[in-house]
Order: sequence, then structure tokens, then C-alpha cells
Amino acid sequence: MATNKEQLTIKDKDRDKDIILFVGRINNDHVASVRDLEELLDRKLKIGLITTQNKKMSPEMEKKIDILIRCDMNKLNNIEDAVMKYRDKVLALMAKPEFSIELLTRVAPLFPYLRLSRNRSLRISNDKLEMRKTFRRYYPKISPKFIHVKKYSEAIIKQIIKDIGFPCVIKPTNLSGSKLIINCFYKEELEKNLKDAMRKINSLVKKASVVTVPKIIVEEFMEGQMYSIDAYVNTYGKMYYTPIIEIKTGKDAGYDDLFMYTQIAPSILSKEEEKKAQDVVNKGTHAIGLKSSTVHCELMKTSKGWKIIELAGRPGGFRDEIFYHAFGFKHHLNDLLIHIGNKPIIKKKAKKHVVFMKFWPHKPGKIVAIKGLKKGKELKSLVRFRQNKKVGDYAGRSKHGHLSVVGFTLATKTRADLLGDIRKLEKWIKIETVKRNGKVKKTKKKI
Repeated sequence: MATNKEQLTIKDKDRDKDIILFVGRINNDHVASVRDLEELLDRKLKIGLITTQNKKMSPEMEKKIDILIRCDMNKLNNIEDAVMKYRDKVLALMAKPEFSIELLTRVAPLFPYLRLSRNRSLRISNDKLEMRKTFRRYYPKISPKFIHVKKYSEAIIKQIIKDIGFPCVIKPTNLSGSKLIINCFYKEELEKNLKDAMRKINSLVKKASVVTVPKIIVEEFMEGQMYSIDAYVNTYGKMYYTPIIEIKTGKDAGYDDLFMYTQIAPSILSKEEEKKAQDVVNKGTHAIGLKSSTVHCELMKTSKGWKIIELAGRPGGFRDEIFYHAFGFKHHLNDLLIHIGNKPIIKKKAKKHVVFMKFWPHKPGKIVAIKGLKKGKELKSLVRFRQNKKVGDYAGRSKHGHLSVVGFTLATKTRADLLGDIRKLEKWIKIETVKRNGKVKKTKKKI
């Protein structure tokens, strides 16, 4: 927790308000962050959730929620009726997952005096097309060239080849987790992948609970090293940056996919380059107009300078876990603090080296074996293990909307130890899949 000195800096002007109202979805980490805030403020808070009528929730999670509001979130009058009796008691309005941002824009107008970004800014940050348009208008150098594809045609293929060129990237504007992000290196590949993306996007958007209209862009492929920075921007636009995270993609690791394979902190990037990356995050954040918000930015360090892959008004996935074990601060708690008008509590000195890494099959199919799990779970550096798929389940590629099979969070005292344990997992974890005809495909890594 924070030191006594840090606790003295916490402002608590709204003591008559005691509800932290989450929008869309909540998990155990979000619950824990409210308990941390209670300790800082030295008073009891209530956890609220407003969500759709059909949103599934475990009985265990439902017990942790003090105020559960279910309503038709497509109708403003239904939302207003549902929250009316709580309006004067809400201390902060929070949306964590990407799909919740659009829902937040529907709830936010009912709380005009809370610290929130404008709806326009939230929508831009949640739509890669509008984001690219905004960057092109204010800071074109921080963003790649792009084209909005409304429907497939020979004319659009010719335009992409002429204006964007190869390699290029097909990208949905409102899906998370690298879904439908596909590299194309020649015309026939572009034609096939674009047709597939146009055919699949509606079902993936529905499955992901996204409530915005699905759109696809094709943009310039950026060659370089990928990183990410989360930051906190206050009501006046002042930025507080978390340490930068170093990312290796599935493509880097030999997969035919672009998911985040490893996310490592601290990075070995120089302080000078990290400052340049922060300046680009600053430009992107202020161009969109985000405020009183956590900002998640994915960047590429290219030969032409730093470029923004995406910038969103929410915390990045798994960042709370990475930052806590690497540096000892709580990201979700800071997200709450910035929403109630306080400075975040950030620690920059690394106490451990941390990685979050995920495994997919190299070949999609029914899983017949996941080898190496026992060894992986016995690593002394293991902080947390996740398993989304088991033997008998179908496992596909991230770009086609499928979850990873397994994921590991490791923490070690030195970077050398961390790289050693990463290498062990790469050798041990083997996901074997079988096609419909019964032939087993072993997922050999090309690392």
C-alpha cells in the first residue's frame, strides 16, 4: 500500500458519495482496487455495476457487488430510470474493458459533474478509424497511412495497393485482443484475407459484446519493435506515465499471427527513447482530448520514429499484474485515483523482472494434448497461470477471434533469469491439435 506520506496527499472532498459504479463488466482485480481505495480514504465504499439484461455473471462475483443494475442499455430513458436513485451517491464512473467504453458514453451524460472524458473523446479512442483521422488532422507523423474499407471490391483493392502498398495490415476498428488483425504481403493474400475479414467481423463483434457498428481499415505495416505505455491524464491534461513495456508479437515468435506473445517489464529501452515515446503518447492523448482517465497506448519504434498503433481511454490488459510484480504499484487503484481528482501513486524503480506470455496453437484444430504444463507450473518464478482451453476444445488463431490456450506470468530477480524461464516454457509447452480427418498437428515453434 501507499506510505503514510502518500496517504496524506489523498483528497477526499466528496465524502457524501460512496458508490464506485462500473459499466459493462467487473472482475476480481477491480473489486480489489475498490478495497485498496477504501484503505486510502479510510471509509467504506460500495461497488456498483450497470450492465445489460443478459450479461452472464458468476454467483461468486454477484455476491461481491453491492448494487447490481440491469437494464436495456440501448435506451437512454431505461438507463436514466435505472440509475436515478443512485445519481447523487456515485463517486466515480468506471469502464474497464474495451466493449464497455461505448456503454460508458450512454451512462456518462447522466453524471455531468463527475470527472470523465467527453463522450466525443471516448468514442474516438474506442474507434481506430476515428483515431487515425484525428491523428492525421493534428499529428500525421505519429500515425501510419490508412484506408477505410466499407465493402469489398476490385476498386478498393487497387486503391489499397496504390495508396498503402505492401506489406499492409487489415484491422477492425473496434475489436480487442488482436482479433482479425492480419498482415498481407501481396495482392492475392490481401484479396483473400479482406474477404474473410468482411465475412467474419459481424459475428466476432456480436460475440465480443461490442455495441458499435463494425468497421475495417487497412493501414501501412509498421516495421520495428513494439512497446506499450499506460498513463494517467488529469482534469487539466497533465500526464503521469507508467514505465514502458517491451512487447514481442506472435509473428516475432514464429506464429502466423500478430497477438502479444510476451510483455516484459522493465524494458531495456534507453531513458532518452522512453521520453520520445512519452511525447508521442502526450500528442495522441491531447489530440483525442482524453482527460480524467487512464490511457493505454501501443506504439512501434520504427526507423522513422515512434508511431501509435492504438490509444485508448482505459487501462491496458494485464497491466495491473505486470506493474505490481515488477514495480510494486497498483494500476487499477491509480485509475480510481485519477477519476476522483488525485495524483496516481507510481513507482519507477524495478524490484523484479516480469513477463506475461501466451500460447496459441500454430495450427488450428481440436486439442489432443497440451504438453509441458506440469513443468511450467513448477517454475519458481510463476506468479499466475491461466488456462482458457483444455484437451478436447477447439483452438484457433487470435486473428480469427480465438482465445489463447494457456498463459503464464513470471517474475524473477534478474532479466537473465527471466529470459531463461521464458526459453524453458518455449521448449516445454507443446499444443497438439487434430484436424477433422483425425490427423494430429504438432505445434512446432520457430524460435
